[in-house]
Amino acid sequence: MSTSHEETVKCPKCGEEIHFTYWQSINTEMDFAIPDIISGKLFEIKCGKCGYESHVNYPILFNDMIHGVMINYAMPEAVEEAEKVVNYMRERMDFCRFRIVTSQADLREKADIFNAGLDDRVVELLKFITMTQVQDQVRDRGVHGVYFISGDEPVVEILMKDGSGHVPVDMDMYRQLEQMTRPRLTEDREFHIDQNWAAAFFSRSGGEA
Repeated sequence: MSTSHEETVKCPKCGEEIHFTYWQSINTEMDFAIPDIISGKLFEIKCGKCGYESHVNYPILFNDMIHGVMINYAMPEAVEEAEKVVNYMRERMDFCRFRIVTSQADLREKADIFNAGLDDRVVELLKFITMTQVQDQVRDRGVHGVYFISGDEPVVEILMKDGSGHVPVDMDMYRQLEQMTRPRLTEDREFHIDQNWAAAFFSRSGGEA
């Protein structure tokens, strides 16, 4: 079930009131849910007076019923409470995967990965390997984000203080990695699947996939 209500903010440019829909939860019965989350449109607002476009930020529970995953976007200070909520839900919906993210960028990436029919755990491992391969080129460039972007030509986007770069993704490598790690990925009980999770995975396996 999707739940929402109307909110009002002031335009950062002219001060006009902007009304927008605040979604506490949204599911894929709303046909715009996946594309608008991936594109960021769900959080976009536009001033009717001056035309200024900006983003709003709020927590949301995304129930992707098509791909069997719930993604809880929580503010960093509310992660502990989000974990309690997700634990409660998982006890009653053990057929579903659950993820917790703490940024809109992470939410968009997760939605994109699952919409592409991929396993986000394998993607995180692939991103970790990619960053290992390019670490000398980006070491002193202030990396503050690494994201997978699907499409006809998937890439890993590396966000740095002086710009961004894109590394092409070899989907054959993804499939090989998926096959190699499948025996250790039978359980899907963790909420936080990110680069810290990938580093811990490789650490447990002695640096090997």
